[in-house]
Amino acid sequence: MMADEIFRLLAKGIHPETGATLSPASVVHTPDAIRLLFALAEEFRNVNFSTIKRKQKVKLTAEERREKNRAEGRPANAYLAWSEEQKQELIVLFRQGYSVNELAILCERSPRSIAMQAEKLALITVEQAAAFN
Repeated sequence: MMADEIFRLLAKGIHPETGATLSPASVVHTPDAIRLLFALAEEFRNVNFSTIKRKQKVKLTAEERREKNRAEGRPANAYLAWSEEQKQELIVLFRQGYSVNELAILCERSPRSIAMQAEKLALITVEQAAAFN
């Protein structure tokens, strides 16, 4: 189906795939939405959405993610999963008396991430971890 057809059907309150009438409470029945949909139909006249190539998300490697995190001012290991080795290292360092903030620097993670992992490993209580939210 062409893009302009989809927008025109929506402007008329019709679901483009099923042909069913959309709920009267639907936003497509508001005057502004109807005008916008007809304007989009004109803008995308003779465009077939199925032929438009969508930008593929590129999955970053762990090292690329670290570089991106550093460039954006976040700890290097932000948003990366904890390996078993990292968890064991956290346990050892925690038992040596390092604070959550010190561990955050050493492990290149946020204090909240350290606190949440320490809670999962039963090194601190839920209440103690909540202080880092």
